[in-house]
Amino acid sequence: MQKFSVTNWCFLIVFSLVTLSGFPQQVKHSEPGTLAGYVNPFIGTQEMGHTFPGACVPFGFVQLSPDTDTIPYEKDGKYNPDVYRYCAGYQYLDKTIVGFSHTHFNGTGHSDLGDFLIMPTVGKLKLNPGTAAHPETGYRSRFRKETESASPGYYKVHLDDPGVDAELTATTRAGFHQYTFPQTDSAHIILDMIHGIYNYDGKVLLASIRVVNDTLVTGYRITRGWAQTRYIYFAMCFSKPFKSYGFRIDEHPVYKGFWRRFNQLENFPEMTGKKIRAHFDFSTSGNEMIKIKIGLSAVSMQGALKNLEAIVDEADSVLIDESVTPLIISGDAPNNEQVEAFKQAVDHQLQPKEVVDLVLNCESVPFIDSAALECLLDIQEKLAERFGQIKLVKCDESVRKILEIT
Repeated sequence: MQKFSVTNWCFLIVFSLVTLSGFPQQVKHSEPGTLAGYVNPFIGTQEMGHTFPGACVPFGFVQLSPDTDTIPYEKDGKYNPDVYRYCAGYQYLDKTIVGFSHTHFNGTGHSDLGDFLIMPTVGKLKLNPGTAAHPETGYRSRFRKETESASPGYYKVHLDDPGVDAELTATTRAGFHQYTFPQTDSAHIILDMIHGIYNYDGKVLLASIRVVNDTLVTGYRITRGWAQTRYIYFAMCFSKPFKSYGFRIDEHPVYKGFWRRFNQLENFPEMTGKKIRAHFDFSTSGNEMIKIKIGLSAVSMQGALKNLEAIVDEADSVLIDESVTPLIISGDAPNNEQVEAFKQAVDHQLQPKEVVDLVLNCESVPFIDSAALECLLDIQEKLAERFGQIKLVKCDESVRKILEIT
């Protein structure tokens, strides 16, 4: 194989920005041969690579991605070494998907997160994840690799058990789900507040869900993992009103207050506890899409709501710009395998959990602040140290959108 030398060739690495306005109507992913098409999000997802294939933007707070198993941190009172394979929640060779959670670490030697897992189901309601050996005992689903695809900012898979197509994308502080259901009177969206990566009994210190109306749900949870006391809040909006909803709580508090007179498991507006899951129920026609957008905040519920409300503004002012970020390296052309590996490596470098108001063509964005610009220049310097002279420039040409609004 030809030796890979960054001093002897030239190419562009392009990270296209996602165009979003409200709910995505038509989702397209980058095709092979395009610049973004060289990025393969599945690189590093097998065994100890500790990467995830899901949707995120550079330096985004949201990493919306599938989790393929529920491996506990400890087993029989001892550390379970198999959990280390699931630092990013995903293993390429797994045959089932538990659901899609909104926060993931990428390429780390330790782990946490996996917040607010969502899973579409059809048929009899099941509010436990089941097992990889017997997925039919829970809400997880089998899937086939030939139905799974991913590109920068986009993920798609067909869930065999419910017969649902799942599509994901993300902005800086929000995740978007699009589920295409068959005709049924028993379509469900599961929200699991117990699920987590590097999970153990007692990791969730407190969780809460509040049903504001038949399309808006808010909540939060407090966990103890890599961080001692970690708060994260969400605001979730459905594209279609749910016809009913309910909860499951796997704990039995001694004192239940006056609300014990009510049936809190069906159509009750609020549930708080350490082990809670919720379901939202729909009737769907054939190939009907149910779309969900979720804003996250590490600060407050108001912050999550503002991030949800700001999605359209963010799309209009930033993400709707089709500008790209090229990295130019001089020399002879490498082969496609080398290009793909290098581009994915840089893509992984842009996925640490740091949130700044940063668009990589920052000079074109009026509200960019000095800290974000300094961060960008620091990225340029670090990449240059590793790969040679790299220059970040403005590219005026449009690239294929990951999302197109019709």
